[in-house]
Amino acid sequence: MKTLDATDRKLIALLQDNARLPTVALARAVGLSRSAVQERIQRLERSGVIAQYTLRLGKGDPLQAWLLLRHAEGFSCDDVMPLLQTLPQVSLCQSVVGETDLMVLVETAGSGELSDLRERIAAFKGVDDVTTVPVLRTVLDRR
Repeated sequence: MKTLDATDRKLIALLQDNARLPTVALARAVGLSRSAVQERIQRLERSGVIAQYTLRLGKGDPLQAWLLLRHAEGFSCDDVMPLLQTLPQVSLCQSVVGETDLMVLVETAGSGELSDLRERIAAFKGVDDVTTVPVLRTVLDRR
């Protein structure tokens, strides 16, 4: 699988917001032709980055969680990041010092998806341990 570029990530984000966006609207948003966007989406589907299109009921907020990763011996962020970049649920990664090597902010539709995502990341080559810290509420965000 080719590494996701900024255009792939933008397409994924647009489709996460509205999976019914017409290809022409997607193309306009990312500055590519309709056919180039269709090819990218097909590649993302074939590679499994886009697994399915689904319906989400209600207006509920996504479940956010921090996944605190510890690298396996001999591995680093450079080894793990290409794998994390393929996951559309991953919204932020921060390399830190201490017991934790990498803090990964994820957004999922619920606890079942969070559990599946956590297990998938824990199985990545180069990941020794994952601690899951669900976010109860955001009390300040100045980003």
